[in-house]
Amino acid sequence: MSTNRSLQLVKFAVLAILTAGMGARLANAQEAEGKFSLPYEVRWGQTVLPPGNYTFTVNSRGLPNDCVRVRGEDLRARIIIPQGIDYNFSGKSALIVERQGKKGTVRALRLPDAGLVIYYPAPKAERQVLAQAPALIQRIPILMAQQ
Repeated sequence: MSTNRSLQLVKFAVLAILTAGMGARLANAQEAEGKFSLPYEVRWGQTVLPPGNYTFTVNSRGLPNDCVRVRGEDLRARIIIPQGIDYNFSGKSALIVERQGKKGTVRALRLPDAGLVIYYPAPKAERQVLAQAPALIQRIPILMAQQ
C-alpha cells in the first residue's frame, strides 16, 4: 500500500511539473501586434517587401507558434516562418535589418513587450565574399499596439 501511494505521489509531481512548464510556454505565446515602415526593399525569410508601411501580428490564431503575419498597404498578408526564438528579452522593439546598398535582409524581430526575439536566416543566395564591404546593421523602430 505504501508503494502504491508513493507511485501516485510521483505521478502527481510529474504532472504538476509538466503543467507548470506548459503554462510558462503559453504565457510566452501571447499575441503581439505592431507597425513599422520600410524605407527600402527588404527580404524577410522567403518574402520580399517593397518600401512602405506595414502591420504585423505574432501568434495570431491559426498560425504555428511565433510565425509572423505581415500585412502591407496592399492588404496582402504574408506569413514569415522563424529560424530561432529567444524568450525573456528586454530592450526596445525593433526590426533588425542587415543592409547592403538599397536592399536589406531582416535578421531579427525584437519584441520586449512579448518577451521574445525571433531570428531569421540570411538567404542562401547571399554568400559572403572575401572582398565584400561590411554590412550595415539597422534598427527599424516598431510601434507596438496597446492591449
